[in-house]
Amino acid sequence: MSKSILSILIVEDEKVLQDVYQIILSSKGYEVHTANNGLEGLKRLKALRPDMVLLDIFMPVMDGKEFMRKVDLDDYPNTKIVVYSNLLDSKIEAEMLGLGAHSFVLKSSLAPQDLVALVDQTLYN
Repeated sequence: MSKSILSILIVEDEKVLQDVYQIILSSKGYEVHTANNGLEGLKRLKALRPDMVLLDIFMPVMDGKEFMRKVDLDDYPNTKIVVYSNLLDSKIEAEMLGLGAHSFVLKSSLAPQDLVALVDQTLYN
């Protein structure tokens, strides 16, 4: 019996980060999709129903907070949302976790090996 390929949606407005994360995670066998802002992310979430969403907070059009407010997590019981930001703010972290985020991570701490470890830990634990 073969293991199914897990999918990840990266909602990130910085194209360089999108590309780097996509390359790293694809090389580890994940199916990776991207969205440039929260609005596009919501549409892709509905269409793809990924196993995990990596969600930036500060983006144009719709930010990560608004994304979390608009998504009905009951519709996605198998999707884990990990929020990340360059801003370490305990109020924002508490708000995002309160809105249903699985975890909150400081973006600048995500070296490539840390990103893979975070994704593996989130999806397999």
